[in-house]
Amino acid sequence: MDIFLAVAYIFLLRLLDQTLGTLRMLYVNKGKPTFGAALGFIESAIWVVAISQVIKDLDDPFLVVGYALGFASGTIVGSYIESSIAIGDVVIRIFSPKDDDSQLVAQKLRSEGFGVTIISGEGRDGEVSIAWCVAPRKKAKQVLNIVSEINPDAYVTTESTSPINLTANRK
Repeated sequence: MDIFLAVAYIFLLRLLDQTLGTLRMLYVNKGKPTFGAALGFIESAIWVVAISQVIKDLDDPFLVVGYALGFASGTIVGSYIESSIAIGDVVIRIFSPKDDDSQLVAQKLRSEGFGVTIISGEGRDGEVSIAWCVAPRKKAKQVLNIVSEINPDAYVTTESTSPINLTANRK
């Protein structure tokens, strides 16, 4: 096989298997281990083929470079796919001074179908309101746009959630 075709082949195999590996971890972390296992099966089969191609001629640095570039590229592609799939929920916390627009933000989010819990607190400069909103990751930008429209000076943090099945934990 021509060396450039071999490098391209290894690169594409590694790109595919690393992309699947990134997605596998996503599904396992989001409570879908069966789907993650299926992706892992395919990923490992592709990896065996890719590594066997490199091992055939370890003296050729181009094969190693193709392998490494495929790994790096697969990580990037997997991350892009993961962010577009956007599985799961995100917690969005909106911190604002007590006399600010926190109630308006909560009202607007609720009118758009989002649940919001307001907590009172005390910050460095006085009383604050903390609005907690759990939203599907696919709708996080919508929530952030609403907050930005009403209270652009709010301090906002986001965090992925991990669902817990309370019924299953009682056993």
